[in-house]
Amino acid sequence: MTLLRVAEPQEERAQRLEREFQAVLDAAVDAVVLFDHEGRIELLNHAGERMFGYKEEDVVGLKVNILLPEPYRSQHDDYLRQYIEAGEPRIVGIGRELLAKRRDGSEFSAELAIGRVQGTDPPRFAGFIRDITVRRNAEEALRRSEAQLTIAQEIANLGNYVIHFDGRFEDYWSPHLYRVLGRRYGERYIGVYEYLEPMVHAADRTRWQQMRGDLAAGARSADIEYRIIHPDGSLRYVHHIAQTTYGPDGRALRQVGTLHDITDRRRAEDEARQMQDRIAHFGRISTMGEMAAGIAHEVNQPLTAIATFAQACQRLIATGDVEMSEITYALDQISTQALRAGEVIRRLRSFVKNREVRREPMEANRLLDDVLMLAQTDAHHHGVRLILEPCDNPPYVQADAVQIQQVILNLVRNSIDAMQEIAEPQREILLRTQIDAEGDVEFMVADRGAGVASSVATDLFNPFFTTKPGGTGLGLSISRSIVRAHGGKLWCSANPGGGARFFFTLPAAPAPAGS
Repeated sequence: MTLLRVAEPQEERAQRLEREFQAVLDAAVDAVVLFDHEGRIELLNHAGERMFGYKEEDVVGLKVNILLPEPYRSQHDDYLRQYIEAGEPRIVGIGRELLAKRRDGSEFSAELAIGRVQGTDPPRFAGFIRDITVRRNAEEALRRSEAQLTIAQEIANLGNYVIHFDGRFEDYWSPHLYRVLGRRYGERYIGVYEYLEPMVHAADRTRWQQMRGDLAAGARSADIEYRIIHPDGSLRYVHHIAQTTYGPDGRALRQVGTLHDITDRRRAEDEARQMQDRIAHFGRISTMGEMAAGIAHEVNQPLTAIATFAQACQRLIATGDVEMSEITYALDQISTQALRAGEVIRRLRSFVKNREVRREPMEANRLLDDVLMLAQTDAHHHGVRLILEPCDNPPYVQADAVQIQQVILNLVRNSIDAMQEIAEPQREILLRTQIDAEGDVEFMVADRGAGVASSVATDLFNPFFTTKPGGTGLGLSISRSIVRAHGGKLWCSANPGGGARFFFTLPAAPAPAGS
């Protein structure tokens, strides 16, 4: 083959090279334009015809700057002259991006490269033009997307990161992640976990290390909230979500994560809880105010007994005819009645004290037993009998005892008030615990009173709605908030035997070890 090429006549070789050159021009996807030292077009390939909308014969002899809009059109002749006269490579041999102009006047983004044809004098030039509209649109769309993502992260106070375990790409922190973690954007890169480790609050460190260990051991995702100490010393709450991607061979490829600063949300939740606790405390004090007469009666009975037995002792001593057994009996009774009065006061103080909410596992039946003394006091005072139907094999609930007692006592108080217009022998309240169909623990307080009118049933649990003269309208609203905070629900229905039945549920909890 080489020998044939060597023996090829010069004219045939030139024709063959011409055909091959033309084939290359026709196959090119970029526009190719040849022009002389004056900038006049000598050749435009098929791709150039398609790109600019001209036929080759329409532009041959015209200035090549016809393919450019202003200000590039005017600049092109100056750049070409400067190259020819002074060798200054403003465009020749240097690629650049600019706007190009089609025959119909429309403009598009293009990449231009110009090279000098070697061995020509005066010089001739070849220009290569690539339509980069799609690429520029994609880049612009990406910039807009990144800008929108940055704005969204700023609004949400959230940042993200990417860790590449295979080393093929650089790890990444989003601009707002720097702000979430108290750094200035552009500071020296550091691994997100290495940066976080000394910042994690001591009380949350064990959970955080467990999460990191689980991810290192192959867990695909993590979702955790914890506290960090900012470089400025402030305490921040963050919600950290991470997702790890693995290759077919089981090796970790990358991890994508987000860190959401939820400090404001957590503070708002804490303030809401504190407000709810204060309202619940007010509700307990209000309930005690309504029960004051019954409580006074309950305390007055043992005090009267104490006074009676003390006077009996005094009379025995005064007569000089002292029987030690009688004195001992009287002192025992004084002690018993004092303990009885003290127990009422103790339970009263425990109920009304403003205290921190503590949810602990406890028997559902015990919640009824503990509230019974206070409820019984008020019931006796109003001629009402309390009947208990505790659940067999008593279930456990995770609850704050005082708050649930507040709910029960409030329902009992409402039932007592609802039965004041009926005959005393019919006044009875049934308190029952059982397991419902969904496995939750159901509490019921049922009375034989006037019932709940359908006209007020929908407003019954709304704040400040009341049917009692002088009532605050907060009791049932507070009770519903307490039950909801415990993961349960509160509702009422008509009692088939007359009156109303109030129910509330609490999720069942496992019995504590050793119970």
